[in-house]
Amino acid sequence: MVCLELLYRLIEAIHNAMARFFTRIFGALWRFQGRIPLKAKFSFAFLLLALLSAAIGYILPGPWCRWAGLDEAMMRYLSNAGHLEYAKSLKILAYYGAGLSLVAAMFAWIARSFSFRLLECAWAFQAIVTFLVFRWTLIAPSILVSCDHKAFDSAMRNNLWTGSFFVFALITLLFAVILLALATMRVRSSYNLKTCGVFPMRAGERLVENLRTGGRDPRFRSSLYWSISLFLLVMFLPYLIFFWGWEDPYGLPKGGGQEVLQQVKVKKIKPKKKPKKLTVNPWSPYILTRMNIDDVTTLKELEEETRDTYEATQVMAAGKGKGKGNGWPSGMENSAVRFIRLKYRGGDWDQDMGKGSDYNLLIKFHEWTGMKIAKDTEAREITRLRYFPKKRAPPFVFMTGMKGLSLSESEVKILRDYCLNEGGMLFIDNGGGHFGHAVRAMLRRVFPGKPLVDISNDDDIYQRPYMFPDGAPPFWHHDGTRALGIRDEGRWVVFYHPGDINDAWKDDHSGASKEVADQAYKLGVNIMFYAFNRYYRRHFGDADEQ
Repeated sequence: MVCLELLYRLIEAIHNAMARFFTRIFGALWRFQGRIPLKAKFSFAFLLLALLSAAIGYILPGPWCRWAGLDEAMMRYLSNAGHLEYAKSLKILAYYGAGLSLVAAMFAWIARSFSFRLLECAWAFQAIVTFLVFRWTLIAPSILVSCDHKAFDSAMRNNLWTGSFFVFALITLLFAVILLALATMRVRSSYNLKTCGVFPMRAGERLVENLRTGGRDPRFRSSLYWSISLFLLVMFLPYLIFFWGWEDPYGLPKGGGQEVLQQVKVKKIKPKKKPKKLTVNPWSPYILTRMNIDDVTTLKELEEETRDTYEATQVMAAGKGKGKGNGWPSGMENSAVRFIRLKYRGGDWDQDMGKGSDYNLLIKFHEWTGMKIAKDTEAREITRLRYFPKKRAPPFVFMTGMKGLSLSESEVKILRDYCLNEGGMLFIDNGGGHFGHAVRAMLRRVFPGKPLVDISNDDDIYQRPYMFPDGAPPFWHHDGTRALGIRDEGRWVVFYHPGDINDAWKDDHSGASKEVADQAYKLGVNIMFYAFNRYYRRHFGDADEQ
């Protein structure tokens, strides 16, 4: 009982100290705002509304869809439902609202009744458009779930809903403050309004005074404020932490026990001698005419080149170290393996992203290792890499595309620090186009003086858990037939595959056979295995010795 009494007194003391602190802070802010002219406050407030409405118009619908990670199929679902056209209409209304608020901000300096009516109209128009946009952001995820719950599940919908509630809660606060000010008699009299319109006499003044002083029962008001504040803190603190610069630590796979590698029997395929051969990519935008050739390598022959040259006789269990249990997955430190893709400017960073491609690799990783995987793949801006806790960053991040790469000097430095100091690895896949040239230019900036070199067939990355006697399969070889890499301190910090391995992860494998797709999955598992072990050994010194 004595301990509980002391605890209660401690909590009461903390509560009273915090109440005095916030009372003084808000009191000082209240006195400061009282010195600002009323018309200047309204002009500034409606300038904020104009900027807000312009931002809403800008993000609809394209930037919002890209931020939500929607692919072309999902965009078609929204278009067929008429939701994209509706978003374009809201975009126009938002721009109109921005113009109206800007006019209201200028007329706020004129002490006339028509200025006040203009402020009311601008506020009402903005509030209606903002509500309609908020409603749109709630309906769009629901449409996607109903159209394809596998590609866009309820968890993805709920994440978008939570983000919408968080953003629009802050926006609603701004609208509430402006409405409260418009309801006060002091404001109305300053704009030469003799009647109080639809608002009861002095209702605004009473509400403002109650909020400022606590009303007739300050203790009740204080408790109400605390309960509301705690509720909002629990609801939105994770988002605030994320925006301020914090990332969930990456759970490291670490095991305890001997690994069992895949046993293979090599079956070398003798190449056929042909005088002339042309490799044709059926998806190429170019048409070649007037060519005299003896033979054409079709996609079927490409599969023969890429197919296994060995037979597996045993699957793997991997991991060795101080973790509990017998290797992966028993030694898993945290809940799930995550697949993180990097966003960048200047190209299509989200090519074939998410369910139906990246996530298929995670599914295979789970099937073949037994380890838990995340509910979805993720995308992060390059700048977010610095917000992961030290020794808990992702051991690898993935990049792909078909177009260009535009990195700032800050992003270049962050990538260099992530790879060389933190111990991460860039897993880069060439999706076609001129992406190869962009990748090479980027790597020269990130790793000056460190060239891309051929990864030999006997390298560790090809030995475990699956063996690739001939190195990485070439697949569609947009930028050559050999995988390349950059080494630092005896480990690969870059693995660059030139042949669009990501395409073979897709549901239809881009027309390739199941055998080719399996090779793509196995190579992905090998790269993840390599990255996990090297990262763990770098920071904790007890990964499996490769």
